[in-house]
Amino acid sequence: MKTWLLRLFNGPAPALAPPVEAPTVPMDQRPAVEDWQSRRRMLDDALLAWMTQCEPAPSGSLGDAERQVLQRLTARVADTASHASLLPRAAGVVPALLARLRSESSSLRELTEHVSRDPALVAEVVTMANSAFYRRERPVMELSHSIQMLGEGGLRAAIARVVLKPMLDGRSGPLVKRSAPRLWQHTEFKTQLGAEIAHSQGRDPFDAYLLALLHDMAWTVVLRELDDVAGWHLSAPFVTELGRWRDRLAALIAQQWRPHGPWVQAAVELAQHGVGADSGPAVQDLFAADELAWLLCNPDRARARALAEPLLFAAHPAVRACYEDLDPTAAARD
Repeated sequence: MKTWLLRLFNGPAPALAPPVEAPTVPMDQRPAVEDWQSRRRMLDDALLAWMTQCEPAPSGSLGDAERQVLQRLTARVADTASHASLLPRAAGVVPALLARLRSESSSLRELTEHVSRDPALVAEVVTMANSAFYRRERPVMELSHSIQMLGEGGLRAAIARVVLKPMLDGRSGPLVKRSAPRLWQHTEFKTQLGAEIAHSQGRDPFDAYLLALLHDMAWTVVLRELDDVAGWHLSAPFVTELGRWRDRLAALIAQQWRPHGPWVQAAVELAQHGVGADSGPAVQDLFAADELAWLLCNPDRARARALAEPLLFAAHPAVRACYEDLDPTAAARD
């Protein structure tokens, strides 16, 4: 866990940077702000092709296999009884724990009881308490002592870290297994950038973290349906439809969690209206985190850097610093 992320969840929001005069940026490097749908389609095209390691298809129409996948997604959403199991793990433990964390009356005993229900979360909490960030002379073995050391912010970060791990069960097919490491990489970048963007604007960074997390994890539901149908192609209209279904699934997952908050409302807004110039700040910031996260994953590092420059110039200094901290090629440029 990055130490800046622990400080992010524990510390106050920084003051907004004063406006500065924008430099001259080549037109081919400027984000096309007026064409949100085109940017969204290009992002999903690139991300899905990289994540699944499948080449985009030149075909401009849906085939039988693509229609079958979309029909299966339609049935998945229509089956309300299955909504609670869209993400296979931590659906009961984590929402209840988040509710406790937001309650001022929560005791150490109550938090310890909730954390102890999830072995993966226990391991993460104890590991964090023994990390170099806390600089303990002796190992911390007791769960209650670990929670006391981490505090609320550190505990929330530990929960997020555990939930971030791939939520794939033993029935996963080859496509899901092949895509999981890259999806995880993108999600980790996206959640941390989303949290920093929200923090720089004085909004709750953990709400933004959860929104970005569930928005990416909804891809796992889509990938499972793709894995069960042979012969599909990543044509432009198919990718557009998959992106819309991902948004709808993310909203359904968010509504299963408690407590509800601005991040759930943003997920529903995105599912209903997409992203555009009139979207709320949480939706636009989620899209910004999505773009920047993809640029961190993009194997064409030179082009990715050129495309990132205008986005980073317009961002808060803390967001730029976060991007640089996450950029795997930053050390080579220094």
